[in-house]
Amino acid sequence: MQLFGCACILMLSIIVFYVLGKALCICCHWDFAAPEAVCVGFFFYFAAFQVIAEVLIFAKQPLHMLKNIWMVLLALLLLAAAAVLWKKYKSSPQQIKPSAVSGNGQAGSRSGLWVRLLTLLMAAAIFCECASAVLMQRNIGWDFAYYIGNMTTSVATDTMYLYDGSSGLLRSEMELRYALSSFYMNTAWISQLTGISALLLQKYVMGILCVLLSNAVAYSFAMEVFGKERGKAALLVTITIILTIFWDVYDTSAQFLMLRNYEAKAYCANVVLPMAVFVLYKIWKKGISDPAFGELFLVALSSVAVSMSSLVIVPALIGIMMLAHLAVERTWDMAVVWRTACCMMPNVCYLAVYLCYTQGWLVVEV
Repeated sequence: MQLFGCACILMLSIIVFYVLGKALCICCHWDFAAPEAVCVGFFFYFAAFQVIAEVLIFAKQPLHMLKNIWMVLLALLLLAAAAVLWKKYKSSPQQIKPSAVSGNGQAGSRSGLWVRLLTLLMAAAIFCECASAVLMQRNIGWDFAYYIGNMTTSVATDTMYLYDGSSGLLRSEMELRYALSSFYMNTAWISQLTGISALLLQKYVMGILCVLLSNAVAYSFAMEVFGKERGKAALLVTITIILTIFWDVYDTSAQFLMLRNYEAKAYCANVVLPMAVFVLYKIWKKGISDPAFGELFLVALSSVAVSMSSLVIVPALIGIMMLAHLAVERTWDMAVVWRTACCMMPNVCYLAVYLCYTQGWLVVEV
């Protein structure tokens, strides 16, 4: 029964991400297909969730307060998103149909059939990857026990990051290495609400979601590279999945995706960083545009909320790519510099807080 509940939560999560992402795309005038809209909704969800969660975590409030406040806010966000989608539908009742394949007559039919076959092949490959990465999970180490311990202890004690995930003992001070990110508390409040074990939620729901989001980013990236040719994009994603499954090398993004997809650092390696590179590629390819930088800012804003591993990696990636862009263009565009600085600012602020914690200047006593 709990596994069935996990399946329902997974499907509901994807729907929520799509609704939020699609509404945000309409409001910001972004033209995204469904896979990228789901990814945008995922980042928007955690950006909003982080704001509420961090205030309550630092105030040492109970977990049920986070659950109650976030459920109300999420309901309001979904109602607003639904209103935006309905308004868009009323103004444009004609639904956008998939682009026609090239060619006419028999050649066009063959081309369309080829695209559908490649899409089915990609779907089968994604299913096999989910089975390999989650249902055949075999990496259960200290990290796994600690993260699950943090969540289950939070649910049992109705607190957030006040008890040690390994020993279950009350901490003397809050460990900001984990408390600056609300990723695991998202699973904790769902566990408290539904009664489903945090272990199952994290392993199956978040594990499968990591695989699906990583492939959504890869597909969106491929569509951008191949000029919206769905057949080529599906083929590339399929090849990527095959390489991922058989590329059994430790400390690679593939290894994290296959064995540790339930951890925040797996999201950093397989969702956050690829998404950042994808948006930077669009900026480089299409020129400096506000919509692309808005998407990049959203990814950077929610990167720490998804994974503390993004703390330094994401701003470093953005800075390096933008310096390379300026070097190739051989011009010093202050608009690029300022927009890049704005995108890096959320992580810089988090880094400043974390450095104050490591130096002992910021201590949150329990």
